[in-house]
Amino acid sequence: MPTLTVDGREITVEPGCNLIEAARRLGIEVPHYCYHPALTVVGQCRLCMVELEGQGKLQIGCYTRAADGMVVHTRTPKVLETRQAIMEFHLINHPLDCPVCDQSGECWLQIYYMQHGLYEPRMVEDKVRKPKAVPLGPHVILDAERCILCSRCTRFCDEVTGTGELGIFNRGDHSEIGLFPGTVLDNPYSGNVVDICPVGALTDRDFRFRVRVWYLDRTRSVCPGCSRGCNIEIHTNTRRPHQSKGARVARLKPRFNAEVNRWWLCDEGRYGFHFIDAPDRLLDPQLREDGYRPRRWEEVLPVLAERLRGYRPEECGVLLSPQLANEELYLARRLFAETLGWPHLDFRVPPRAPGYE
Repeated sequence: MPTLTVDGREITVEPGCNLIEAARRLGIEVPHYCYHPALTVVGQCRLCMVELEGQGKLQIGCYTRAADGMVVHTRTPKVLETRQAIMEFHLINHPLDCPVCDQSGECWLQIYYMQHGLYEPRMVEDKVRKPKAVPLGPHVILDAERCILCSRCTRFCDEVTGTGELGIFNRGDHSEIGLFPGTVLDNPYSGNVVDICPVGALTDRDFRFRVRVWYLDRTRSVCPGCSRGCNIEIHTNTRRPHQSKGARVARLKPRFNAEVNRWWLCDEGRYGFHFIDAPDRLLDPQLREDGYRPRRWEEVLPVLAERLRGYRPEECGVLLSPQLANEELYLARRLFAETLGWPHLDFRVPPRAPGYE
């Protein structure tokens, strides 16, 4: 088990741990774009440079493995100067889209520029123009001008989903992300490329231009889409309701759980939440009295019990909502099948449910 020192603090890590992760465990954030713990290391953004005692050149923290006795510095003048220069390279052809970009407020290009950039621009030539607002599939929109070519999205499609729809095409400053001929980004986990994109190059068509992220409240929860129990964050818009036309839930995001869903969330779970604010969703029990009329549970249960007394258990059936949690479905089975002896219970995903089509 190697023991190293990062910015004057000692830590012991498992063999193979890189310097980004070692520093993170000490609460020290080494800036990076291309590195993601679930993807292969490519070391192409060069932003994670750190200084090692005894070595003349800076090393990239994503690729350098921790070694016993290693002394690492993450904020020396040499490191900070290099980060600033690398930020300048990343922003040479980047458009000034922040006021209209959906990623504004959670964009790591913005955040790292404020932390490690703040340089005087030297670019006098015209910026390279690339395609904007390109649909890659039913859920993802590409703005190639904003892309910094971190290759997270291409590696995700190659290594996680195994579908390989995305690649990097052309050369030099004309390089850009795109689809391979004859493909569409419609794999069951396509929405995750938006989550792992560190900038505003890939945006979510469902969330696009709905509300600024700093107006969202975040609630930890579990996805109701299936029995897997993926950990999620529910992002709700309660501060600017007029921007969402009355919809409280703006989007769902995956929440890391190493034992269940790791960093990912399937598209069915991600986009299947619109029933929550659907105008035709039933919020109260209803009795058939000259049509259907909403009533309180205290009024409905006695009427229901009275009407069911005239039927044998095998003549009764129960339809349950697929949006119920596993625990709720279990309790319903205990009540109807085991306590009342009704053998006919079922729940189905409705064919018109958004996200399941």
